[in-house]
Amino acid sequence: MEIDWYQLPIPDWGLACPTCSYPLRGLPRHRCPECGTELDMAALIRPWTRLRDPRFTGHERPLPDFGLLCRACGRPLAGAPGDACPHCGAAFDVEEWRPTREWFVLDAALAGPLPIPGVQALIASELVPHFPVGELSLAEIYGGRSSTINALRVPSEFHFEIRWLLQQALADLRAARAARGQGDWRCSACAEQNPGHFEVCWNCERPRATEQ
Repeated sequence: MEIDWYQLPIPDWGLACPTCSYPLRGLPRHRCPECGTELDMAALIRPWTRLRDPRFTGHERPLPDFGLLCRACGRPLAGAPGDACPHCGAAFDVEEWRPTREWFVLDAALAGPLPIPGVQALIASELVPHFPVGELSLAEIYGGRSSTINALRVPSEFHFEIRWLLQQALADLRAARAARGQGDWRCSACAEQNPGHFEVCWNCERPRATEQ
């Protein structure tokens, strides 16, 4: 996704003049009218800058693939035409999955087998505002020092878009593994079908290594 950072007038990106803190929204040129500072937009825009609205709100129908599972039958809710599970008919409310705070943590529990640095690159390419959580402070991270990033903080309004992006990335990962002969596998103990990235049968916990 691309956005022209130098478009005029300056959109409502929550930016301020780095010299005098004058708000930049609506300015017809890249020059602060208060102090005269020439504005380098590329330098002002940070990974956490909100450049656009979220792609999804959670109320879209049919329900996009957000990776949500029916609490009654455990099957995917993707494709539901309304607020009922397309498999068992149980009612669901997407608000049950919506974060209650302004920002939520995107960590390994949500990303699954996708590495957090890779997820960061993905959401950065989609211009989703975020900042990393690692061993160093933000000032140190963006000052050029390296850090082990183990989670990301993302505005909660982008929660469902993040879920959708993760599902797309997981589908790509499964396709790549299938192409390498690492596709879905069936457990010989319970005959359950498992995704290629599962190393243990989700149903009976038999290790995949025993299937080889």
